[in-house]
Amino acid sequence: MRLGVMFWYITGMTIWGSVSDIRKKTVSLLFLLLTGAGVIPIAVWERNIPFAARLCGIALGGVFFLIGFLTKEAVGKGDAAMIGICGAALGLSATVMVLCIGLVFASIVSLLLLCLGKAGRKSRIPFFPFLAMGELTTALFVLL
Repeated sequence: MRLGVMFWYITGMTIWGSVSDIRKKTVSLLFLLLTGAGVIPIAVWERNIPFAARLCGIALGGVFFLIGFLTKEAVGKGDAAMIGICGAALGLSATVMVLCIGLVFASIVSLLLLCLGKAGRKSRIPFFPFLAMGELTTALFVLL
């Protein structure tokens, strides 16, 4: 995997969205639309990820929308949308890697919060920061 403009664009936007997700526990629809719209010209310019891989990445976001719907928003719509946007930007395989790393970080932090009594089983934590951590860790693996 090559870290092109698209990777740094989506990572930067995820970090930016993390601020809102931490502060307000929500991400605006306008932010998601603008982030998704920014993916289109970069994808046309870079062309290093097959179109089918991008479609499968978008479908992964759809899976998370379905999971959120079935679990009464255990996964937020904004998180699912950003996973779909990440899938459109990076393709399926890179998005799965980012997502797995992000979920590991989220699990560790959640476990720590539970053990320290700062959160309960029903507590909600913002996922954008963990998605950003997954992207940055993926970059670290690729660059080293």
